[in-house]
Amino acid sequence: DRSIDRSIGRQGGGLRPAQDMELHRADQALAALDIARTDGADGTDADRSTVARDVLWLCFSGKTGSMRVQDFISSTSIQVNYEELARIMSSCVQDAWEDNNANFVLRKLISHGDPVALQLIANAMQGRAARCARSLTGCRILIDLIEEDRQGVDLAQIKDELLAHSRSLIIDFSGHHVIKVMLEYASDQVVVRGITFWLMECLGFLARQRHAAQVIEKVLEKAAAWFPIGKYVIELSLAAQALDLSKHESGHHLIRHVLLYSTDFTMGDLMQSEEDEGQARRAYFDWSGIEAVCRQAGLETLPTHETLPSDIAIQLLTTREAVSSLRAAAGKGRKYRQEIVEILEKMGKIAPQQQQQQQQQQQQ
Repeated sequence: DRSIDRSIGRQGGGLRPAQDMELHRADQALAALDIARTDGADGTDADRSTVARDVLWLCFSGKTGSMRVQDFISSTSIQVNYEELARIMSSCVQDAWEDNNANFVLRKLISHGDPVALQLIANAMQGRAARCARSLTGCRILIDLIEEDRQGVDLAQIKDELLAHSRSLIIDFSGHHVIKVMLEYASDQVVVRGITFWLMECLGFLARQRHAAQVIEKVLEKAAAWFPIGKYVIELSLAAQALDLSKHESGHHLIRHVLLYSTDFTMGDLMQSEEDEGQARRAYFDWSGIEAVCRQAGLETLPTHETLPSDIAIQLLTTREAVSSLRAAAGKGRKYRQEIVEILEKMGKIAPQQQQQQQQQQQQ
């Protein structure tokens, strides 16, 4: 298979055909797929090599050739040999996901192919999944594989590799989309727990990163079912930085989430449901350093492990100094803090500015 790739040659970063290759030969190669490797007796190795070469030429030759292969894959009038086509594409899977035309062939094969074909593609991507996730076109291949979630297709090694590289993928332009889809389609707590623990290590930094903040929101959504204590700890850490994060584009979305959609169970409820982990959960509360933050903010009543993250955030955001800071914000962060102010006003936690000014005038 690799000799096929070399014989076609590379130009401009992708596979390119020989100049004398004719388009009708490639069309004939598609028709020949059904006899290329169906029963092992039909077609010589040379025949299969020629078919593979011509099909690859069609995939990489441009938009027209790519569309022909895609139409062939999705055809309902013929019986497509998905396995053979997957073998051909797997021989140059990295070139395919990086090519603007061939990557659509891979995606069409994933959406229409049988489990055997999908497994061949998945196997070819093992050891390259993290690199693929960082590719603008390649990330869609991984997303399609995960979203298909086809029975009989084992993606465990690919998911393990992505999880191992999640620290860098979370902040990557393309990679964070793959991590979000992994979380969305998580069938157990392994993925959710692994990413949650990584987020907890440097949440303050990640909450200010646009791509990472989207992953944090998805973790908060999925952890409610798979890892509730992780959801609590992330919300608690966000609440401790509520005033600072409210001036950031990404951070203020997370604070908004804490205020409006915070967990509706208390630490005490968690301890009662899983008493054997009670000490660990109390340790998470102490680890967050929330008491020191509240003391520094001048709160008269300090929170306990029974206090909801939303209540802590509200207390920190409604001190006189905090409200003044939110309303006096200037520059780019003004609109973000103004949105937090509006949420607090609608919740009845602070008086509207006009009403507050009238009260001050009456007192004077």
